[in-house]
Amino acid sequence: MRNKRTMTLAALSIGALMLSACGSAGGTAETPASEGAAENLATTINIAISQAPTGYNGNTAATNSVYNGYVDNLTSSGFAAFTAAGELEPNEDFGTYEKVSDDPLTIKYTINDDAVWSDGVPIDYDDALLTWAALSGTHPSGEKDPETGAESDLFLAASTNGFAQTKMIEGEPGDKEFELVFDEPYADWEALLTGGVFMPAHIAAEQGGLSTEGDGAALVDAIQNDDTAALKPVADFWNTGWDYEPELPALPDTALLPSSGPYKLDNATNGTLTLVKNDKYWGEEHAGKTDTIVFKTIVDEEAVQALQNGDVDVIDPSSPSVDTKTALEQIGDTVTVDAGTSLTFSHVDLDQRPGAVFEDVKVRQAFNACMPRADMVDKFVTPIDPEGTVMNLREYQPGQPDYETVLEGAPAAQGDGTADIEGAKKLLTEAGKAEPVKVSLMYASTSQLRADMVALIKDSCDKAGFEIVPQPEAEWSAKLSQPGAWDAVLFGWSGSGLVASGQSIYVSGGEQNFGGYADPEVDRLWSEIATTTDADKVPALKTELEQRLAETQYNVVLYANADIIGYSSKLEGVELNPTQTGITWNAYSWTKQS
Repeated sequence: MRNKRTMTLAALSIGALMLSACGSAGGTAETPASEGAAENLATTINIAISQAPTGYNGNTAATNSVYNGYVDNLTSSGFAAFTAAGELEPNEDFGTYEKVSDDPLTIKYTINDDAVWSDGVPIDYDDALLTWAALSGTHPSGEKDPETGAESDLFLAASTNGFAQTKMIEGEPGDKEFELVFDEPYADWEALLTGGVFMPAHIAAEQGGLSTEGDGAALVDAIQNDDTAALKPVADFWNTGWDYEPELPALPDTALLPSSGPYKLDNATNGTLTLVKNDKYWGEEHAGKTDTIVFKTIVDEEAVQALQNGDVDVIDPSSPSVDTKTALEQIGDTVTVDAGTSLTFSHVDLDQRPGAVFEDVKVRQAFNACMPRADMVDKFVTPIDPEGTVMNLREYQPGQPDYETVLEGAPAAQGDGTADIEGAKKLLTEAGKAEPVKVSLMYASTSQLRADMVALIKDSCDKAGFEIVPQPEAEWSAKLSQPGAWDAVLFGWSGSGLVASGQSIYVSGGEQNFGGYADPEVDRLWSEIATTTDADKVPALKTELEQRLAETQYNVVLYANADIIGYSSKLEGVELNPTQTGITWNAYSWTKQS
């Protein structure tokens, strides 16, 4: 599953994500405190985020946001976690796992005997079973989508990738061991039960009207017997009951928000979220080193000033500009600055449902042709990251080992990014468009960078026969899955480095396929990719995929975003993380000199 990053939503592709940053790679500009100076450590670290968290459960289509993930890194545990290099690292604080069979693919998991939610309830089988039920897409609601006619699931998961290929997890209430058995191989099996995935089954059961006695026996029975009537209120709560109010004016009752990580949710006010150490956390390796972690919602344009003023200790702007870099560097030695290429890429998705503006592939191709991609790179990327360039693929980014090889085999995806106004006009004429094609282009209203990009698009594409109508939206991500709410939308995907993480973006009916794209050949290729466990075979398959996505003009790919972070030189342990896991991937280990 790929997470959304506001102003820049989430995804990437295969390959070890080894892109390195320039500047200091973690650590501070000062000599780390000695053990004898531990009493000089601050008790609170403040982190700036560009968007307020939207929910405790980040596994739904509506809450699948990087910023919820930033919090999950500290409040949620799983069997593995991603490092800043995009590699999976087992989390033995939570438990252990091992592959016990290749045919069928079977993974045995053992949850730590001491693992409990922050309210003291053991983490065990009912939590694993609810995760499987919610993310497998195997509980039809009986209701049909009015647009596609497909039957919807009780659980509105952002993605069913991987879990949809598994059998129901067998076990008994209270079990700490279970096996995940796959109907067919799955390339990214090791990443399925990572942090942020497990939700407290006892809370969902209680809020859904089920007894929590007997280690969740009632919920276990309902799932095992596919009791739709009993599961519907549980699923309704799982879908929306953990959502926060817009802009996070306050938290829901924290009794509904227990933690399985080293920190727990304490309070929120006006977009500021406070975490405190989880006194029930049993682990040692991931135990929190600072008493309190505070997330402050600060728009990118104000983040540098907040860092300079000492209001926050770390900033990780979602849409940094050259002004961001210049302002950070001017602060001086009190701030450490790291910059590089992120694994987030900007793109424009297109509504191509029947009757929509971009239903005709020639109109989509014309829009791609008039897009000033090279100009965008020159204005928004290379001033921060001189290595920045136009991006032509969707599953690989420039600088990744297989990018050039795959691009060479996908000629339809090739190009230097220079706007071709005459070519766009010709394509619109072939599509029978005699009048300007009106396009409502949605983007995050809180991002000046996105507004500047839309202005460039309008200036270029209006000359080619389009009429671009800027559509700034504060709650743009909530409108992504609403057919007709936009014609085109500018945002970003950021990535995890998994083989099949993008499947739900491109396949017909995919949970993250917001524009209604459908192509049988792409569906076939994704089925083969997702079930391929031989990494050597993936580039060839993805070369075919990239060629087809370009031929059918799935969307318009722009560039890999520049990434920059700034943090107080009093901090120790901060490390630039270009993946969707984000800057807080190891924040439990951060310390700050007071």
